[in-house]
Amino acid sequence: MTITTKDLKAEGAQPHDAYLSLFSGIGGLEHTSIPPVLFCEQDSECHAVIQSRALNRNVPIHNDIRDLHIPPPASFVVGGWPCQDISSAGKQVGLSGARSGLFFDMLRVAVASGAHTIVGENVPNLLTLGGGEDFEAAKLAVRSYGFKHIAWRILNAREFGLPQDRNRLFIVASRHASYALALHSETPSRTGLKETLNVHGFYWTGGKRSICYSSGYVPALKVGATDNRGRGTVAVFNGRIARKLTVAENLALQGFSDIPTSGLAPSTLLRMAGNAVAKPVGEFVVSSVMDARPPSGMKSGFSLRSSSGYFDGEVEWTIDHRPSPLASNLDDFLERKEHPLLSAQASAGLIVRSVRSNTPMPAELFDVLYRQSLERGGRIHASRGDSLAAFSEMLPEVMEYRNRLDKLEEWNGN
Repeated sequence: MTITTKDLKAEGAQPHDAYLSLFSGIGGLEHTSIPPVLFCEQDSECHAVIQSRALNRNVPIHNDIRDLHIPPPASFVVGGWPCQDISSAGKQVGLSGARSGLFFDMLRVAVASGAHTIVGENVPNLLTLGGGEDFEAAKLAVRSYGFKHIAWRILNAREFGLPQDRNRLFIVASRHASYALALHSETPSRTGLKETLNVHGFYWTGGKRSICYSSGYVPALKVGATDNRGRGTVAVFNGRIARKLTVAENLALQGFSDIPTSGLAPSTLLRMAGNAVAKPVGEFVVSSVMDARPPSGMKSGFSLRSSSGYFDGEVEWTIDHRPSPLASNLDDFLERKEHPLLSAQASAGLIVRSVRSNTPMPAELFDVLYRQSLERGGRIHASRGDSLAAFSEMLPEVMEYRNRLDKLEEWNGN
């Protein structure tokens, strides 16, 4: 059946009531034109970025959700709570973890504020972690406080004009069906998207597993996993050179091209960009829910848990949406000037890791990385200093790996 707006009016609820922003970061999960009545963000370096926008200039910022006991009254609470314990890249202890368990603090604050609707964001792994047990625990927790209407939907930043393959799970729990189902409203129509498939993105920190080589877009931006200092993990390749994305490019690919890059350390800005909710996606979700927009899609039941669904208090439904065009216009987001190449050390390190794990890459990318690994000027980082030595010691294996890439591409071509 097709979803309709019949019986979806919520009595006593106003579409533009006050809302709280928790785990705010630098923003992103906000209404397009209405500021929250309170931000809550532990990272003090994000505060100046939040208040740099005219819309937020007079909004107070609370430091720590754990001691936010008397929040201002609000009808909506929104927040992308920490994903470290849920992400497939972490230990996956789920909502019992110290970081991702802050979900329950978000629920506590929502109840204390008198909110009727919660909007949450996290990684898609929450749906399947522990065989779905953590998602069931989240559903049970919100239902126990009267938020009986629960909707969820995985959205990709590429659906919103950003050439970044960033899938995120959005969850709405509400006392009213209209606000929960608004998560399933029609995404903005995008036509005439230009493709630039001759520009590619990949993880220069990868190699032990896939480098997520992508044509016309980049893999999901993230904070450097090894040192948590905000290293940009994504590089781009145009057939001639390979280089890291700049700070401004990282921010633009999250929809924050208006944030100035001066005054904060590059590593700080990269960390902020990697942790943020992609702005056009977050604004679509929050604005759709707060405006109680009519839902779209096809509603069906009796299936395994899908990436898009709705629980009405009794039955869990699958919501099927029409596929949206995906942005592949990466070249439009790249700066028109020369930038430093991926260093010899980084290039050699990626080759070494790929050879050791037998993880393939395009032969043309290998050839450029190989050439750049021989240009050994600049400072050597002691923590990764063995990559150049390993590259030299493994040269026969490196050449054998290169030959396998040719054979692989011949096989794929046939």
